[in-house]
Amino acid sequence: MEFLELLKPPAATDPSEICKCSGDKPVKLMCALSYNPIHCIDCNLEVAPTRLPITSGIVRSVANWCWLYSAIDRLWLASGDYEEWAKAELSDIHSSVNRLGLSARSDVDSVRRCYYWLFQDQSVDEFESIEICPICSLAFTRYDEGIYPQLKCEGCSLITVA
Repeated sequence: MEFLELLKPPAATDPSEICKCSGDKPVKLMCALSYNPIHCIDCNLEVAPTRLPITSGIVRSVANWCWLYSAIDRLWLASGDYEEWAKAELSDIHSSVNRLGLSARSDVDSVRRCYYWLFQDQSVDEFESIEICPICSLAFTRYDEGIYPQLKCEGCSLITVA
């Protein structure tokens, strides 16, 4: 009756998927189909919420955004009737879900430097990362201290794949 597993809640994040970086590394809000969208900027793993001095208000803000973003992300991943709509919502920094995410990012930033992960569809052939911040129109700067290169806009607190 393995099929019944489909109706059970997901297991807790495996300890090997939790950030163990030392110090107060910046974090990023990044939906990765888990309940905790707070990830380390360097190792890309989940940061245990207990490692941050977050309030119930911050948790609610992040969880509300994550719930909505995850729903849209799953519509995009399903590659069905809603794929193009979902991709447009995730890609538009001014969409409702991204405005909500930027607000949640600001809440987290009050306790730890936090960036907001900018969605880009890396599945397309000949993918090329954007080089200009969609908010301020300034060039992204390269961040090479993590496990893979990223681009960020310090002023707008955005980060994305390089």
